[in-house]
Amino acid sequence: MKLKNIMPPVVLALVCAVCCGALAFVNSITKDKIAAAENAAVQESLSALPDAGTFEEITDFTSPEMEKVKVTGLYRDELMQTAVLVTADGYNKGGIQAVVGIDKEGAVTGIAFVSVTETPGLGTKVQTNPELLADNLTGLKAADEVDSCDGITGATFSSKGLKNAVKCALETFELNKEAILK
Repeated sequence: MKLKNIMPPVVLALVCAVCCGALAFVNSITKDKIAAAENAAVQESLSALPDAGTFEEITDFTSPEMEKVKVTGLYRDELMQTAVLVTADGYNKGGIQAVVGIDKEGAVTGIAFVSVTETPGLGTKVQTNPELLADNLTGLKAADEVDSCDGITGATFSSKGLKNAVKCALETFELNKEAILK
């Protein structure tokens, strides 16, 4: 075998090793800052809920198995208001991350967005124009009520994503009601 046939793979392997090392180094420096920023965004969203108290995280909870929606946190304040941190697919996978507030009777009290990475000007209307959908979901207690709300024209996937997030939050509340209200 000739040296000129071996050199390109060896050089490529070295370049890949150096790049992997650089990425690992940068990750070790930035991971704590990124986690702190994400936590601050969640805390800001929790405080944006109507009549929000001081929320404590409930670490042991049951979440429903739903397609395109994932519960990533459950919180309760001293007034027994529940906040469910939900990530849902809209047009983008995981494009909607929101906190859904639920009172002790199981009704939605409000929706605060942690992040929305949907199509600017269309899908982002779920956040920038709450009167079009989010406000209409306030006060609802059941999945069929959520389904009956009209979505936003031109933002069908984002509307479905937000409605799925609210349905998932309501179901999470029902599954954990005893632990939340104790």
